[in-house]
Amino acid sequence: MTKKWLELIIEVREELAEDAAARILEVGASAVEERESAAGASLLITHIALEDGATRKLRRVEALLATMGVKKSAITLKNIEDQDWVARSRGHFKGEAYGERLWVRPPWDESETPPGRIELVLEPGLAFGTGRHPSTRLALLAIERRCALNPPERMVDLGCGSGILGVAALLYGARRVTAFDLDPAATQETTALAERNGVGERMTTLGTTLTQAALGEPWGRVDFIAANIFLDALRELAPQIHGALAPGGRAVLSGIGYEGADTLARIYEEAGFRVEGTNRIEEWASVEVVKP
Repeated sequence: MTKKWLELIIEVREELAEDAAARILEVGASAVEERESAAGASLLITHIALEDGATRKLRRVEALLATMGVKKSAITLKNIEDQDWVARSRGHFKGEAYGERLWVRPPWDESETPPGRIELVLEPGLAFGTGRHPSTRLALLAIERRCALNPPERMVDLGCGSGILGVAALLYGARRVTAFDLDPAATQETTALAERNGVGERMTTLGTTLTQAALGEPWGRVDFIAANIFLDALRELAPQIHGALAPGGRAVLSGIGYEGADTLARIYEEAGFRVEGTNRIEEWASVEVVKP
């Protein structure tokens, strides 16, 4: 049976195109193709599979674009048949450096990995997380710093998307990662990414949220949690993150606009954490906390 897709054609100002494309990928649409439009504008073309959760993903795309000043009237929607959207947009992706140690490349980019960097091969697909978005970069930088000091024995990737955060941690030397995501496409992508990069035996993926019952034996013994999700979800999950961490365990909380960093820091202080600091890239921020 031919799969149905919702095609989104989005007109944005030319200077916003790259950031908008990265944000669209982060909220679960397919690979993004960029085309020239009128003077000073670009067209971004992406697709959402017409299946359970499609409306939720569309609303996320609309909400994120709205934060950039892109109105709904700039988005054209079409129902179409299946195609290979990633193959159509391969020119949009190439190898890229992250932090001091990581090199992320798609499988079709066979250029040599720069000396001293660890290679992570990621095929952009339908799940969140190509590494390009500032919130993902913030989380990757925190993971790099943590692993440089002492790779965690037990880590949780909460809202794993493509799995890039957990797989990067495993490549840095983390012993074991448990990845959570409510989206079945995300757990499938995370499992595939871990296997593609040779760390599949150390990755566990769960299609649920973080609870003591779901995590099991590591509850209260986790060394590090990376949560690249939204402010409301981070607020709701503060008790679970506190419960899952061992004393002295740390978490990086990302996926928030910089204006929400102080609010999130207060929430986590009230939940029993010590805030170690905040970081910012462009309009996005992360908060790093420790459980005393």
